[in-house]
Amino acid sequence: MFHPSPPVTLTDPKALADLYRRIARTCAALDVEQPAGVPDPATWAIAPRHDDDRLLFEELCFHMFAAGFSREVVRQKWPATREAFAGFDIPTLAGWPPARLQPLFEDRRLIRNRRKIEAVVHNAGVVQALAIEHGSFAAWLHGYPADQLHRLHRELARRFASVGPSAGEWFLLTSGFPYYFRTDHAQRLLRRLGLLSARPRPDDFDTVMQALHAATGVSRWAISAQMFRFASGFRLREGICQEAPRCPKCPLWDHCDHFNQSDTL
Repeated sequence: MFHPSPPVTLTDPKALADLYRRIARTCAALDVEQPAGVPDPATWAIAPRHDDDRLLFEELCFHMFAAGFSREVVRQKWPATREAFAGFDIPTLAGWPPARLQPLFEDRRLIRNRRKIEAVVHNAGVVQALAIEHGSFAAWLHGYPADQLHRLHRELARRFASVGPSAGEWFLLTSGFPYYFRTDHAQRLLRRLGLLSARPRPDDFDTVMQALHAATGVSRWAISAQMFRFASGFRLREGICQEAPRCPKCPLWDHCDHFNQSDTL
């Protein structure tokens, strides 16, 4: 007969660290690529650096265009995109009239998505306004401390046209901010472990990520990536905590509500 361990809580850093170690060890053992590990998000950036507003704006636009498209196709088209949008010069784009965009809608070198093309001009105006108010776009971004980046993520989606949750996460990670990916897979895993409720409040996922980061010293990005891999099977020989979980192979069974409430195990 199985005897489950006491539930892990966010106030028990030792237990949280042990949970993450089990997840990371399992991912390393199942990794199809060796040496195993989580890539540096900076390798996915389009801009060579992020030390001025123009480059930050270009990075934001890249992930806006890439959302819902093949990232590789968008990357291949990016030199032409950069040329078409005046090198992402913010004052220039903010001053473009609507008629200036018509040739871009028909340019086969570009991602010809009307909504996203129009969003570049709109968003240049947003960046310009933020720079006037805060001194620079970068100053506004960096005005949010690491433990408040989930609020910055929400502000990006609120202020910028065609920038949804995924584009915002990609932008923050590739621009050097210590953020994470919030995936359905990771949320399912955390629910089964009792660390996230079935109907979480907007900040609850971030609270869990902060607790795991504090307990392990591992970056929020790496934690979110390993949870995603563990629960999806991405680049692993098999996933563990999938929709139909492989509970007999799971190293977390003793803390898992799903396992301990199942009649079939």
